[in-house]
Formats: sequence, structure tokens, C-alpha cells
Amino acid sequence: MRPSEFHLYRIKFIKPTQVSLFDPGITPRELFERGLDQKPSLELRYNNIWHIGNVEHITADAGRFAVGRITKTTVEKYDEGTGDFQEMLDDSGPYTFVYFDASLGLLGIGRKARVANDVNAIAAKIERLMQSTAGVVDNEIMVRVDKIRDPETFVQKILSAYAVRRFKANFTGPNPIDADELFQKPLSYYCQQMNGDQGSVSVAGKSLNEETVIAVAKSTAATGNAASAVIQEEQGKPPVNISFHGDARKVTVDSEVGKETTLRAIQTAYHEVRE
Repeated sequence: MRPSEFHLYRIKFIKPTQVSLFDPGITPRELFERGLDQKPSLELRYNNIWHIGNVEHITADAGRFAVGRITKTTVEKYDEGTGDFQEMLDDSGPYTFVYFDASLGLLGIGRKARVANDVNAIAAKIERLMQSTAGVVDNEIMVRVDKIRDPETFVQKILSAYAVRRFKANFTGPNPIDADELFQKPLSYYCQQMNGDQGSVSVAGKSLNEETVIAVAKSTAATGNAASAVIQEEQGKPPVNISFHGDARKVTVDSEVGKETTLRAIQTAYHEVRE
């Protein structure tokens, strides 16, 4: 049995500072679900069309969809009528499944080399496909699909450090449903009011509060953003830089398990990052 690998991402629908006078107050979840219902397609380069399809709900909040590319390829076939071999143009449509939790804006993107060598490339195509949907265009929404990185190693280094000297966390405009009240929500609003796409906050001191640093780091990771810190590992040692920049959190499941089991594994991995 082959293992299937999924990478965690966060899809965000960020409203502009100046919303339309007739803005319907549409939520990120509604934008996402309506966008999926449209099954968008985009020709991103000649003879290479990316498409979302096969949308299905597994629970009231979550499900999966397929994303892939449609290209013309040369297929070698045998014609029984003429007894000759022939080369013919045919459609090729490699695709992968993406599991989602619409209540969180959570995506678990399946890794498949035939679709793209890099999962990040698939995430970028989902971003562009959703950016083209009617609700997003009509309401001048900016779509982002960002990695959810695993903060565990970062957290362990914070816990074992003699002192945390500096902490820096990134943020984007408002969207995530479960953003924390302490950090992500107010600074996301600030980013929006400044008409910015993203920003960061850095705090320095002789010994920062570890519990607060860890809480904000986990929230930052769960909302698809990055963080870094300067720590002193032992008294008298020079400070070092740490971060959780890098690949998205990975979830590996047996390819033979059902879609319900795969969805639960992806949701569990997300909550491990968040909590």
C-alpha cells in the first residue's frame, strides 16, 4: 500500500480597506464555498488549463475537491481498421485531491508529481483559480494560500532556552476565523487599515514571557504566517536565531483508507499546530 502525503495550507480572503457601499457582508467561508461551486478554470499558459472540480462534502463543514491541469498530449495508438500505429492528440488531465475545512479555511493539498513537482505550485494555482471567482472579483477580495508550518521544534527551543531576547511574528490582513484576540486579530485589522498586504511585529527584552511567545507562535503558524526569535540557550552563551520558516506541515495516510479518515487526520494535524 502506498502512503499519500498532504500538506497543510490556509486559504484567506482578505477584504480591502474601503469596501463597496453595497458590500453584502459576505464571509470568507461563503466566498470559499461559492468559489468551489463555480468550478473555476484558468488557462495560465497556452494549452495548459487549470481546473477545480469533483467538489464533495464529507461533513457539514468539510470535504474535498480535485484540482488539476488539462493539456493536449501526443498518444500512441494502434488502429485495428488500418493495421497501423498512429500518433494522436488527446486530452490529459492529471489531478490531485485537496481536503478542506471551510469553517477554518484549512486546506490539505495532496502531493502528486504528475500534477506538479512542488506542492507550493499547486497551492499557487488554487490561489489564482479562487482569485478569478465572481464573489472575489466583485468584492475586490485578495486571495492568499499560505503554508501552515509546524512550530513544534521552535516551541521546544523556546521552552529549553535560558532566555528569549527577541520575538518577531508576521501577519496579514483580517480573515482567519480562529485568530487569537491578543495578536492576530488586532494586527490584521491594523494591516487592513494601512492598506497593506502583510506586516510583522518585533519585541525585544532581557527575558520575554515564554508562555506568551509560544501562544502567539502557535497562532501565527496556524494562520499561515511565520515567526522567528533570538534566544540565549545557556547563560553566558551568545544568542542564536531560530524560526519556523520552511515547508508546510505534512500529513501521511495510507492511500487505501477512506476519505473520512484522511479528513480527520488533516484536521487533527491542524489542531496540533494550533493548540
